[in-house]
Amino acid sequence: MSERGTNLYFAYGSNLHPLRLGLRTPQCRQLGTATLSGYRLRFHKRSDGDGSAKADAHRTGEAADRVHGVVYAMADDEIPVLDDIEGLGPGGYEVRTETLTLGGEPRMVFLYTAVTSHVDPHGRPFAWYRDLVWHGARWQGFPGDYVAAIGAVAAGDDPDPARRAKNERLLEAMPGWHPDHGYHLP
Repeated sequence: MSERGTNLYFAYGSNLHPLRLGLRTPQCRQLGTATLSGYRLRFHKRSDGDGSAKADAHRTGEAADRVHGVVYAMADDEIPVLDDIEGLGPGGYEVRTETLTLGGEPRMVFLYTAVTSHVDPHGRPFAWYRDLVWHGARWQGFPGDYVAAIGAVAAGDDPDPARRAKNERLLEAMPGWHPDHGYHLP
């Protein structure tokens, strides 16, 4: 068990689709979908690496606000890998633990949320990043209005052609992917 008290990761952004997370942390195992009350999905976390906006589960404290996500069981040795990929600390995310309901039972999970110094209300995600979140939300069967709201987020073009092509290749593989296919791109 990790030092956070749980190995259960609540993914709500670009790691919603199991192919995306599995390519990064192949020992992960999806346990189910869940909602986190008192939070709203925002694309306002500034990336120091590329300057674009990333997803954030922004705490509002309002019971009516909800973020849909996926709970993954993570291997101890892959949590530091995920921390690094997500930019824990200097990269602008912090770890928060919350309790939510999974399969009718309360479960403690960890998630990454943006630190105030990295919130840019005018930031825009790259189109491929927004589309990773959108494809993941569709794949998980989230409510249509929630998926549509993700698709409606204004996005920009990634000026790095290699990064854009790599992520577009992943996007092309997502709709037809099945867990039996394993974590690799065709």
